[in-house]
Amino acid sequence: MTVNNDEELIRKIRRNDYLSFNHLFEKYYSCLCKFVFDMIKDKLASEDLVQELFIKLWNNRRSLTIDQNVAAYLYRASRNSALNYIRNEKNRTKIIGEIIINNQAQFYEPMVEKEFLMIVEECINNLPERSREVFKMSRFEELTQKEISERLNISVKTIKNQIWKSLFYIRSCLKLKDAI
Repeated sequence: MTVNNDEELIRKIRRNDYLSFNHLFEKYYSCLCKFVFDMIKDKLASEDLVQELFIKLWNNRRSLTIDQNVAAYLYRASRNSALNYIRNEKNRTKIIGEIIINNQAQFYEPMVEKEFLMIVEECINNLPERSREVFKMSRFEELTQKEISERLNISVKTIKNQIWKSLFYIRSCLKLKDAI
């Protein structure tokens, strides 16, 4: 028997009915992914956020209380996840930029700016080719992670990881060269 009533699905999910959970997932997953994508413009991240929502729903099924329409609850939870994602991405991008700026400003006194920039350039040039390319597109061409992803045909998640690894490497390289 197929149950179309969302509230009944939730009641069954609370009783560990995985088939009801799967039915709810199939009913809303695509629509929620589109909804989140419209907010964050990242297909993979949208899918991840919606999957995480359903994982939380299943993990908290026994204590699940939905005082409103189930669809409204799912859309509101998806919206909140998307807004948190946007906030975290902005913070992450800001932190990345500050690492380079702080390294330059904080340790400028013992070194002439030109020397420091030469060392930074040397560290960047020692990055693996793809990482160097991604880093330069991000920092010097000021492309977004999505633009880099599209240009290089690599996932946004890979771009993020390469930028973080590059920054970590550059910072380590600068420390080794006593530039910071």
